[in-house]
Amino acid sequence: MRILIVDDEPLVRIGIKSAIDWEAQGVDIVGEAGDGEEALRLITETVPDVVLLDIKMPKMDGLEVLRTIKDRQIPVQSVVLSSFDDIAYVKEALKLGAFDYFHKPDMNERELTAMLKSVREQFGSRGIPDQAGPGTAGKRKEQILYDALRGHVHDLHETELKEGNMYVVLFRIKDYHTVIKRYAKETESILPNTVQNVVSEILSTEKEVEYLQLDEQCSAVFISNSELKSLLASLTRVNKMVQMISSALKRFVNIDIVLGISDWFADFDGIRTGCEQAGKALSHQFYHPDTSIFYYQHLKQKGEHVYRQADAYLSQMKSALREEANDRFLELLSQWEKFLAQEECMEEKDVRKIYEGLLFMIGEGTGVPGGGDAQEETSAFEEIHEFGQLSAAYRALFEERFKHRSHLELRGYSQLTRNIMEYTEEHYPESLSLKLFGELFHVSPNYVSRLFKQEVGQGLFDYINELRIEKAKVLLKDYRYKIYDVAEMVGFNNQAHFAIVFQKYTGFSPKQYRKDEV
Repeated sequence: MRILIVDDEPLVRIGIKSAIDWEAQGVDIVGEAGDGEEALRLITETVPDVVLLDIKMPKMDGLEVLRTIKDRQIPVQSVVLSSFDDIAYVKEALKLGAFDYFHKPDMNERELTAMLKSVREQFGSRGIPDQAGPGTAGKRKEQILYDALRGHVHDLHETELKEGNMYVVLFRIKDYHTVIKRYAKETESILPNTVQNVVSEILSTEKEVEYLQLDEQCSAVFISNSELKSLLASLTRVNKMVQMISSALKRFVNIDIVLGISDWFADFDGIRTGCEQAGKALSHQFYHPDTSIFYYQHLKQKGEHVYRQADAYLSQMKSALREEANDRFLELLSQWEKFLAQEECMEEKDVRKIYEGLLFMIGEGTGVPGGGDAQEETSAFEEIHEFGQLSAAYRALFEERFKHRSHLELRGYSQLTRNIMEYTEEHYPESLSLKLFGELFHVSPNYVSRLFKQEVGQGLFDYINELRIEKAKVLLKDYRYKIYDVAEMVGFNNQAHFAIVFQKYTGFSPKQYRKDEV
């Protein structure tokens, strides 16, 4: 069945095209008109089976169109679109031969589907002619554009594009996972359909432009400017179209979009590279969530040293995890995240893979490996597309894992011993004594000493010193701290005593350890 949509309001036309999956209903929308005169011309040119016809329109209203159809005996069924105050007009339309009518505010998928069924039952359909109609042409053009993205550009002359000052624009729906929740599961296809219809409508009057919907979130716009002589004029035109698309989608669909714009290229052979450039530009929204337009030509080009430094951070983080140096790991993690935010040298998918790998390594030591609970906990992260939010979410999860590991390690001890260990972990830089623990936990100092040695297998002060030296080993790897600073930071009052204890537990002086390890 072939349908022509006639209404002077673009929003209504878009709403009708987006309301149902017309193709699944066996319907080909052969065109749309904004007034009665244009409608009569398209009826002659496209030969529709059904016209969805607004009553009140400029130039020639719907009633006049119906009279003309009746006078010329044009074999087409008309369904009138009306508002609640158009009852008199509707009655007149039915007298003139309209098959049915819709109140526009009440029009929905169920009503449109029922109308199609009713038309088929009563009148049948002349069907889509054998020659290629607009729907067939649209599919052909879509395939040509997909082929161009794969580097096969030989059929692009069949499109509106011409060689000269070309650009590719990619855009995606911002906060898609939030936006899609506005729709019931069975009507989710309405969103991409509406986006396609709005953008197609906006670009319909533009020369040398093609639009391609890549998936439910992302679309491509191909623009050539063969008649413009300067790059400035070409980019100005591209920016104008970008603003038109963005404003229309905000107005008609209430969505925000993020756009990536390629550098200019001269001919069809550059389309594939242009698409890659636009994609790279678009990916930087990960680091700049409040920016909506990204230009490839503005991206900072990265030298090899940047990627080597990123790899070095990753290697150090893995080493820290293998050594169970949790504090050192978290400090390196902060440095790596700060480096990424500054250099923007990794795309979102690569950053995610690294976080997932680190979580797996942490899980191996906590009894919660990278499946099961971890998958459940990180599933919500899939909706996070901002680097700052993603890094904060993973850091919180890492810290939770470390706490879990600590609790597992303490599980075999009495409550008093666990309390002492936990207090020591938090207060190791402070002055600690048997008397302090006795007062804190309401037992005698001698009982603290005896119980701790019995359960842990080493004296309390050996345990405290060992903990302090482990913390010192992490700090010594950071040259910002002098050795006497490190001594004070882990609870030693003077550097000489610190050096003696450090030598006892590691076999090295603090200075030698720093030299060998860093």
